[in-house]
Amino acid sequence: MTPHVLVLGGGPAAWEAARAASVLGAQVTVVTEGPLGGRAGWHSLLPSKVWLHLAEMRLAQAEAHHVGLDGGPGAPAAPRVVARIRDVARAWNSARADALRTQGVRVIEGVGTFLSPSEVAVRRADGTEVGRLTADAFVVATGSVPIFPPQMRPDGRRVIAPRFASHLEELPRSVVVVGGGATGSEFTFLFNALGLDVTWVVDEQGVLPMFHSRAGRMLAEAMSARGVRLLAGTRATSIEPAADGITVSLADGRQVGAELAFIAVGRRPDTDRLALEVAGVAVREDGAVAVDAWGRTTVPHIFAAGDVTGKPMIANRAMAQGYVAGTVAAGGTTPPVREETVVFAIYTEPQVAQVGTLQGEQVRTVTVPFTESLKGLVVPGGNAGVLELAYRADDGHVVGGVAVGPHAADVLTPVAQAIAANMTVRHLAALFPAHPTLSEVAFVAARRALWP
Repeated sequence: MTPHVLVLGGGPAAWEAARAASVLGAQVTVVTEGPLGGRAGWHSLLPSKVWLHLAEMRLAQAEAHHVGLDGGPGAPAAPRVVARIRDVARAWNSARADALRTQGVRVIEGVGTFLSPSEVAVRRADGTEVGRLTADAFVVATGSVPIFPPQMRPDGRRVIAPRFASHLEELPRSVVVVGGGATGSEFTFLFNALGLDVTWVVDEQGVLPMFHSRAGRMLAEAMSARGVRLLAGTRATSIEPAADGITVSLADGRQVGAELAFIAVGRRPDTDRLALEVAGVAVREDGAVAVDAWGRTTVPHIFAAGDVTGKPMIANRAMAQGYVAGTVAAGGTTPPVREETVVFAIYTEPQVAQVGTLQGEQVRTVTVPFTESLKGLVVPGGNAGVLELAYRADDGHVVGGVAVGPHAADVLTPVAQAIAANMTVRHLAALFPAHPTLSEVAFVAARRALWP
């Protein structure tokens, strides 16, 4: 009998789950609140990456004279960027929607709410019920929503959040960015690279608290060197309108003003409307759904993937979880998601990336500069890049790495693959990729671990 798999959500995790299940021959239905693509594809991840690409290009223009090119950065045309975001979003999301429909996946717009462990009601935004669906297996992939303290809620004009990136048709002269995590870091870099006067408010956890301390420190130093005013060690408590913009009040009594405030203080799983308790699915205090490495919840035929499972809330992890959950929900087999192989990347300049662990009683690390590769001497910013490779002292197995510098996420890809393949530094040291490339740095680090 052909199983029916019902996927709740429309973002990256939902795409992968639906595609994986349909490839295995399952009947698949996707219930998505808006068009396929989800918040990531329409309102947060994709728009921000289009803006960040512009920032990288503008920074490259500014540094062009170092490689013998004349000319300088031009003023960014925000309306054209917004139009570009819409074009990219339509192309990307439509292609994925078409692929699912080609595979026979049925798509219904609405929000699914569990009525029992085997049935959901589908409702429109106004609460109108449009139907009820039963399935043999479910994949919950409804993503996450931003957290806003009561005194710092966006209004879309003077106080904005990441979801407004696709509507930012006019750039202010100054901005206060609140938040030291991934999104706050990326938009601090973006606004600074576009020529805005940037003040960055970071609480006691510091810059990139989820990363190795070296990474956060290097990014903070790089942003400060570019003129960002970093106010670290204190949190923002409120944002009030002012004659020429906004005023942000800090916990230590200071105040800072700008034309615009950008808020990025965190996200939480979007599970409130699902009635998971009716289905018997356990939800943690933070709202995240508890799952095993195959995405199974406390109810064996109900799976969860992506941001609903908690931190880290990053797209590649969500996609990996969606693929595994969709495969198993359809009756297939696949290796489990291995959290230690997920690369966590921050698309600033310098770029920051981390995978696996760098701590433990038997863990040893070796640090090499990007300039150990010829490419590190060629690319802008390469002379300041570093990679720290972690391995076990007792058996030499690679267990993690952190990189700061140009294309840091790509630099860490060999490290992630080494972890997945249970490779040792000796295995990694014996490999020589294309020369010159930045990917060489990981292999150089492995040889340095053997021959300090």
